[in-house]
Amino acid sequence: MLIKRIYLKNFRNLKSVLLDFNSDLNIIVGDNGQGKTNLLEAIYYISTGRSHRTSTDKELINFSEDDNSDNKKLIIQTKILKEDKLNQKLSLQIQGRDKLFKVDDKEVEKISDFIGKLNVVLFSPEDLDLVKGGPANRRDFLDTEVSQVNPYYYHQLKKYEKVLKQRNNLLKEIRYNSNKDKSVLEVFTDQLVSIGSKIIKKRQEVVEKLKILARLHQRKLTDNQENLKVIYDPSFEFENIKNIEEEFNEIITKKIDKEIERGYTLIGPHRDDLILEINGYDIRKFGSQGQQRTAALALKLAELEFMKSESGEYPVLLLDDVFSELDGIRRQELINFIGQRIQTFITTTDKLLVEDIASDEDKYFYIKSGKFY
Repeated sequence: MLIKRIYLKNFRNLKSVLLDFNSDLNIIVGDNGQGKTNLLEAIYYISTGRSHRTSTDKELINFSEDDNSDNKKLIIQTKILKEDKLNQKLSLQIQGRDKLFKVDDKEVEKISDFIGKLNVVLFSPEDLDLVKGGPANRRDFLDTEVSQVNPYYYHQLKKYEKVLKQRNNLLKEIRYNSNKDKSVLEVFTDQLVSIGSKIIKKRQEVVEKLKILARLHQRKLTDNQENLKVIYDPSFEFENIKNIEEEFNEIITKKIDKEIERGYTLIGPHRDDLILEINGYDIRKFGSQGQQRTAALALKLAELEFMKSESGEYPVLLLDDVFSELDGIRRQELINFIGQRIQTFITTTDKLLVEDIASDEDKYFYIKSGKFY
């Protein structure tokens, strides 16, 4: 899977950009604050349908004091080449509150029909939070990974989020009005259990594959000194994954009174987590910063291989200023893995950090104040 070309209009400080890319390594060089990360963010957005830096689309639109940002249009267009040698055009437009996705100039009705057309893996210094941050970071890692290769999972995830929000609102209403009819709560509970059980099953299936790949990469990165164990940690215990829906329903029914008292849903995939252990101890609590960085890198490399196994081709790799964060051993292991089989975008402030890995065929892009040279 390759990105051949990208066109951006009014994306943050990238007012008008048209770039053709190399099939192997693309190196974006520039000082901090010039727009390097903005380019990677735009690629990530047209792949996943969202930004990894903000949940507010309005922040993405470039506008000056004289502009009316509600009328200004943000555009991302990419031309991609898949393993089957077929070219495909993906485009996204944001104007005000309206968002439009197109494949080959044809509007898609559902975003789930767009996600997965272009698969990417992003690795940035903030990904250290994948290990030492809260459960939401690890859930997001897992959900983004699976959604790109499984549109049905993405669809179920969005349905679950909608039902969860409706159910939580109703729990709050019942808390303040005990006479309110609870029959609608039963309907939302049934939907939550049905959809949530599918999500839990898929997550456990994916973690079983991911943990094998992550363990292998952790060993390579540490000269066989460390074993990384990835454990799926659901919000409630169940005896048999085959009967998950029945057990989920039984447990949540017992917690209804407590949920009404608190005004929110206490169990479900929205409260799941991943436990990461090295040689038997929790690295979130007891791991050094070096171990945490290595584990984050091992997870990202495992993510690349998992997506390859599911889709048949490697995703595009986005490395946002990570070379300055990795020591020589980890940097070399990353480069050895990439080889010439994965299209990679690297941002850096220091060209010297990548000169030893770049070849004459690789492509450099220099950026200053949102303009490429």
